[in-house]
Amino acid sequence: MVDVTSQMSMQTAAAAKPSARRYYVLGLLTIIYALNFLDRTIFNVLIEPIKKEFQLSDTMMGLLAGFGFALFYSLLGIPIARFADRLNRRNIVAVAFAFWSAMTALCGAATSLTSLALARIGVGIGESAGSPASQSIVADLFAKNERPRALGIYAIGTYLGVFLGYFVGGYVNQHYGWRMAFYFAGLPGILLALVLWLTISEPKRGAMQESFVPEPLGPTLRFLASQRSFIIVLLGFCLTTYTNYATAAWIPPFLARVHHLSSAEIGTYAGTFKGLAGMAGTLLGGFVVAQVSRRDDRWKLWAPAITSGLAGPVFALCMLTQDFAMMVAMLALTSFLVGFHLGPIFAIAQTVAKPSMRALASALIALTATCFGQGVGPLAVGMVNDALKGSYGAEAVRYSLLSAAITTTLGALLFIWAARAIRDDIGRATA
Repeated sequence: MVDVTSQMSMQTAAAAKPSARRYYVLGLLTIIYALNFLDRTIFNVLIEPIKKEFQLSDTMMGLLAGFGFALFYSLLGIPIARFADRLNRRNIVAVAFAFWSAMTALCGAATSLTSLALARIGVGIGESAGSPASQSIVADLFAKNERPRALGIYAIGTYLGVFLGYFVGGYVNQHYGWRMAFYFAGLPGILLALVLWLTISEPKRGAMQESFVPEPLGPTLRFLASQRSFIIVLLGFCLTTYTNYATAAWIPPFLARVHHLSSAEIGTYAGTFKGLAGMAGTLLGGFVVAQVSRRDDRWKLWAPAITSGLAGPVFALCMLTQDFAMMVAMLALTSFLVGFHLGPIFAIAQTVAKPSMRALASALIALTATCFGQGVGPLAVGMVNDALKGSYGAEAVRYSLLSAAITTTLGALLFIWAARAIRDDIGRATA
């Protein structure tokens, strides 16, 4: 344990590091996170051609887009996060990144449903190691009040990846076929993993905290379970992540079936109005919350609650309107509003956990939400599509996606509830 003077000197020294160096690491990790989502998202824009080639139902496509990826992602994420709380995080991210990139490329070589499913599982296994270790690195480079901004920048990787996935998938599929799209998405990541390995170093763990004491798994889990804001945020994030993943998977088929767009047009519209608007919301969310929460930590959750709550009715209008221009505008606004909460929620996981628990806290938030959001979201919408197809035909996807408007509203209510406990929880984490 060190005294308060030592604590202040550590934070001053960390803040005095050349901004270019800290932000280089943050930028590189953000690009890697973006390629993480590119490799997930590209499957979504290729649902229609893959479904046609392998003659699959919407339920099966939802399973491949969801649980086929999320199950192993969630199962392996927790033990890998424990390694990340103790071992070299830079190495973990680099190896995992190279592996999931290679598995993405192998999706393009699939000759059957089984081989495609195995490659998707491989992507999930690799990606389970990337984000928790990356967020833990960021938390050791930026102080508490800087984290919403830093992790807001990091979180734009979600929508940058969506943007690239839709564009690459749509364009390459239309001109070269769906298999080539997977090669374009996966192979560059192997080279970038080498850049990460060679150009960044492991930061001092707990550099922004008064003390760093490694703890066993049992006490770690008991401490996190005692942090009421952490548990409630985890549940709320599951619901808002359902919205993110259900729409990410089924907006491309929605545009194809209801609005009759080509593959390249889907990439353009979905990439621009869902991807770029989401990036803007995520970046703004991190900066706004970093400012408004300086006087009251509850704004770390109040602000995400407001925007997530507004996203519900906006997305319902997006699905129900018959006007194409209105649909596109509401899709962009939904992505902006839902994206706003990502950076602040990532920051909560780092802020209410002790330094020795950050990777595990991040993994619990990300992996539980992914298991529910990506596992249940695409599958549930696919099952409802098949159930409603007899009555509504191609329009079924319009109505099945309305579930995403409900879940983001419920998530907002949970964020408001969690805000009541956050100040006490931050006090315990920094004691």
